[in-house]
Amino acid sequence: MQHYDRNYILLGLCWVIVGMIFGIWLGSTNQMNYANSHAHIGLLGFVASVLFGLLHWAYPALGKSRLATPQFVIYQLGIVILIVGKIYSDQGAVILPILIPGSLITVAGAALMLVMFAKHGRKAA
Repeated sequence: MQHYDRNYILLGLCWVIVGMIFGIWLGSTNQMNYANSHAHIGLLGFVASVLFGLLHWAYPALGKSRLATPQFVIYQLGIVILIVGKIYSDQGAVILPILIPGSLITVAGAALMLVMFAKHGRKAA
C-alpha cells in the first residue's frame, strides 16, 4: 500500500461525512445520548486520520517504514470497532467485548504512529 497521505485523508473525509450524517440524525431525532459516539467519529475518525495523512505528506519517510501498512490497518480497524462499541454503550447496552478491544486496537494504532514518527519523523519533505 502506498500513498498513505492520500488514503488517510480520504478515509478522514469519509469519517467526516459519516459523522455529519450521524449528527443530522442525532439532532433531528433528539437522540442526544449518542453525542459521545458522534464525538469519537469526529475526533478519532476525521481529525486523527487527516492529521496522520498530513504527517505522511510532510514526512514521506513515514510511508517507507515497514510499520506503515500495519499501522494504517490497525488504526482504522480499531476506530470501526471502537465506534460500534461506543454506539452500543450510548444505547445503554455496554458491550465490553467490543468496546475494550476497539479502544486498545485504536491506541495500538496511534502508538505505532508514534513509533514511526520517532524513527522517521526527522526527514521532512
